[in-house]
Amino acid sequence: MSEQVLVATTPEDYDAFATLYREYQEWLHERYTTVPGLIDGVGSHQAMDEEIKALPQTYGPPAGKTLLALRHGAVVGCVSYRDLHDGTCEMKRLFVPERFRAKGTGRRLCRRLVDEATADGFTLMRLDTGSLQHEAMSMYESMGFRRCPPYHHYPDELMPHLRFMELPLHPPPRA
Repeated sequence: MSEQVLVATTPEDYDAFATLYREYQEWLHERYTTVPGLIDGVGSHQAMDEEIKALPQTYGPPAGKTLLALRHGAVVGCVSYRDLHDGTCEMKRLFVPERFRAKGTGRRLCRRLVDEATADGFTLMRLDTGSLQHEAMSMYESMGFRRCPPYHHYPDELMPHLRFMELPLHPPPRA
C-alpha cells in the first residue's frame, strides 16, 4: 500500500480537507439518527459552517495544523489540531471515509498528529467525540488517551452524548 501523511499547506489541500469535513458531517448524521438533533446541535454550537469557510485560519499555522492521508494520490483521511493557548492542543476532525477504512489510516493520522503536536511544543492533547463513536474511542484508548472532565461547555442536552479525552505529550529525551 502506498500511503503517505502530509501537512496541509496549499488551498487545494484545504479544499480536500473541506470535502472530507462535509462527508464527515453527513456520516455523523447517519450514525446519530437515534439521537435526533444532536449533530445539528453540536454543529451549531461549534459553528461548523463558519469553520469550513475558515479552515486554513482555524487549523493552519499558527493556530493549528492539518494532516491529510493520501493513498495512490487520493486523499483518504484527515485530522487536525488547534491551539488552546495553554500548552494544550485539541485534536479535531479525524475522519477516514468507510470506503478507505480497515487499513490503519486513522491510527497513522493520530500518531502523526501526536508527533507533530509534541514537536510543536504542546504538553497535552485533548479531544471530544460522540458517545456512539465506539471505534474511535477504542482506538484513542489504545493509543493512551484517557477520559477526562469536559474542557468545553456544550448545551446541557448535548453533554450526555459527548466524551472527552486527553493524552499527555512527552518530548523525546535529548541525546
